[in-house]
Amino acid sequence: MKNIILLVCFAFFACLPPGTAFAAFHTFQPSPNDLYDLDHGKYYQWGINWQVMAGETIVGASLTFDNIRNYNSDPNDLWVHLLDSVSAGTHVGTDNKDGVDQFAGQGILLHHWEDFPSISQDITYDFSAQEIVTFMDYLSDGNFGFGLDPDCHYYNDGISFTVETSAVPIPSEIFLLGSGLLFLAGGRARRSMKKG
Repeated sequence: MKNIILLVCFAFFACLPPGTAFAAFHTFQPSPNDLYDLDHGKYYQWGINWQVMAGETIVGASLTFDNIRNYNSDPNDLWVHLLDSVSAGTHVGTDNKDGVDQFAGQGILLHHWEDFPSISQDITYDFSAQEIVTFMDYLSDGNFGFGLDPDCHYYNDGISFTVETSAVPIPSEIFLLGSGLLFLAGGRARRSMKKG
């Protein structure tokens, strides 16, 4: 039985290329989840406290709007910024300036959507490699956030932010050493079973 377990373990690790890492996904949602349906007379800050676990690195990030739609067919804008520092939670301010980005000059502008239709759609914004670098810099103190300025009313069924992390790759030398030890252990187990 030990022989079979060792061979299965060896086969599993032998199929993985050196430095293979395993991914984890961390999802965050504001409260309320729809940010009050992104009313056009308001702007929103969503602050998140979080730190990457030791031994992990960020390999992807995406912001998703579920079933977002404009309340009518009028021209509309939605600006979304990544911000360096926002106290945790949801913060709402009054915005009486249509067509003006409330967060201009703050953080980095992730995207400016224009003229969403009145038909529901799912929108996912994937961070670029440079935006991930900036995000990791912002995250160095364990806090970051988003600034959202809707210049129209956007009904939606929820907003979420997902971060994909990966374990820091195992150096090839350690992988090879571990594979060799498993191979030797498997060989010893086979010889002892033949003798017995």
